[in-house]
Amino acid sequence: MHLRQAVGSIRENFERYGLAAAAHDVGCRAVNKVVDLRILRAMSVRVEDVKDPRMFEAPGLVARFAGYDELAKYACDETLDLPEDFLREARARGDRCYAIFDGDTLAAYGWYSNRPMPVDEHFLLQFDARYTYMYKGYTVPAYRGRRLHAVGMCRALRALTDEGRKGLVSWVYSNNFASMQSVLRMGYRVFGTVYLLRAGRLSFARATRSCREYGFRVEPLDTGEALARGAA
Repeated sequence: MHLRQAVGSIRENFERYGLAAAAHDVGCRAVNKVVDLRILRAMSVRVEDVKDPRMFEAPGLVARFAGYDELAKYACDETLDLPEDFLREARARGDRCYAIFDGDTLAAYGWYSNRPMPVDEHFLLQFDARYTYMYKGYTVPAYRGRRLHAVGMCRALRALTDEGRKGLVSWVYSNNFASMQSVLRMGYRVFGTVYLLRAGRLSFARATRSCREYGFRVEPLDTGEALARGAA
């Protein structure tokens, strides 16, 4: 089943994004048979980078920052991926959720942080404090196809810029071509690449030189330390 899914994914990448994309996907999968290698494309966006004014529009919906107490009522709905432990950790870090509502229905959301963020239990992401880090974007299946993920990011970007932030930073896996195409269409631009390698119990991280302008780097940490430092 896994082989069939992998072949299907490679074929889809070839048909949608071309030979180079498919070859990159094959290379990533081959390397990961031996070691855990992840390649992140680091990116940023400012308000002036968003050229399509429709990216700020959500007709018939309400878009705003949502509080933790308000979000807690959705924790019991597994389809929304907002479990209580995640909400507690996000609250401890001071992260904020920008959500889109259709009446009382949560249609889409994204999370925004001004603190170092764990990539996972092995790596911690650092970035320039003048920027805000965007992560964990989600759109409820019934509302997909309406660009709510992009609209939510653009609306949050505008609100954070009004608060004095320079823009957003984020990352996408190098072989996630659909997400890459979506964020580039919105206005993001790739400014660098980060390589994360796990071999046995050892962790290594390297960011390209162009990441320095954004203070964008990843530190390898012992198991559990990334989560503790991210919430400190």
